[in-house]
Amino acid sequence: MTYREYLRWEGVCSIVLGLALALVAFPGLFVEHGRPWIALIYVVTALAAVATWNVTRHRAVLLRPGSWRTEASLRGAQAGAGTLEGSWLRRRLTVETSIWIVAVAAWVIGAEQSGSLVWGTGWASVAFGVLTAVPSPAHVRRVQRERREVYFVAERPGVGTPRLSSVSVDP
Repeated sequence: MTYREYLRWEGVCSIVLGLALALVAFPGLFVEHGRPWIALIYVVTALAAVATWNVTRHRAVLLRPGSWRTEASLRGAQAGAGTLEGSWLRRRLTVETSIWIVAVAAWVIGAEQSGSLVWGTGWASVAFGVLTAVPSPAHVRRVQRERREVYFVAERPGVGTPRLSSVSVDP
């Protein structure tokens, strides 16, 4: 699977997860919480944390949000490191997303609490998904053109950035 495809798929999964969390924690649906505006705090905080971590730790460019999610993986790409099969990786992302949706929905509905937390986290997940699905693949496309390489996902750890394989493209 190419890195750009992976980013789009991961972004869509994050958006779906976020919308599901926001729906299950919708004020008054399963839980009561009188602070729906708290979602804005979670969104801003989540995006600021992603930006800060990647700008300071991985030398991403602050004014290029597409680089926030991609710099560490692009910098660590190795020629000929192999690739993960696309359908397997899509299934894995879909299963992980489904498990999170079921687990959090069961918690919110069963415990009838954490509504504000889940509501805000859901909208933060949507924002993170948009960041991952839109500017990140565009940034990778720009880097691929500059370096004349195509990047593939070689390994996706449970936590952390995926390890990439690079293949040179003749001009």
